Amino acid sequence: MRAYRFPALLLLAVLLLACNFPLFAPVATATVLGPVAVATETPSAVPLASFTPVSTNTSVPAPTIAPTPSVPVVTPNAVNVNCRVGPDVAYDSVSVLTFGSSTQVAGRSEDSSWWYVHDPANPSRFCWIFSGVVTISGPTAGIPVVAPPAAIVTSISVGVQLPATIACGGPNPVTFSGRITTNGATTVEYQWEISGDKTNTTSAETLDFTEAGTQDVPNPGAYSVDCGKYAIALHVISPNDMSSKKNFKIAAP
Repeated sequence: MRAYRFPALLLLAVLLLACNFPLFAPVATATVLGPVAVATETPSAVPLASFTPVSTNTSVPAPTIAPTPSVPVVTPNAVNVNCRVGPDVAYDSVSVLTFGSSTQVAGRSEDSSWWYVHDPANPSRFCWIFSGVVTISGPTAGIPVVAPPAAIVTSISVGVQLPATIACGGPNPVTFSGRITTNGATTVEYQWEISGDKTNTTSAETLDFTEAGTQDVPNPGAYSVDCGKYAIALHVISPNDMSSKKNFKIAAP
């Protein structure tokens, strides 16, 4: 009997231990708290008008380049310019080159300070334009020197010398002086002209120039006048018409 009691007790002990332990290890279960809301951004519709289109064209337009003329031409720098008979402001203006237009160059003065051009009003004729008021374009090499027309008087000056003592009613001798400048060899014809409370004109005289330059006009002598207001003019008659005038007054102290 004892031989069977021990296995029975051992089996009973094993069964008692088995009752105190779960057959399976507990499985960890996650507690579900419910669906988690995920914020999503739905882009709101933006009107097309609110977008500023950006040009993707990065090319730079090529600058407009005026073609170079095949012949030399001049164009006024800012305003209309005179075209004269010769290369000096003392020559008469015979035409006008308007701003924005051009005319062909046919020659130049010896120092290139004036251009000899086709008359803008009549291309079959020619006149002179001062280089300082125009821009020249086109080929300039080989522009020939053109001799100016006959020399002319380019400037005149006149002076008056009053007497040291003036007496109204008595003779008051007044003397005059003058200078004449030409741009070349020529013979100048001139006369003195007085106007005002007393008038008078002297006979024409001549003054010879062998080259460009300035000469004093010979003293015409004293001229007696009474008190009053006067003007004296040194008047060049040829080779071109030009004069210079000076006002003076004779008055007692």
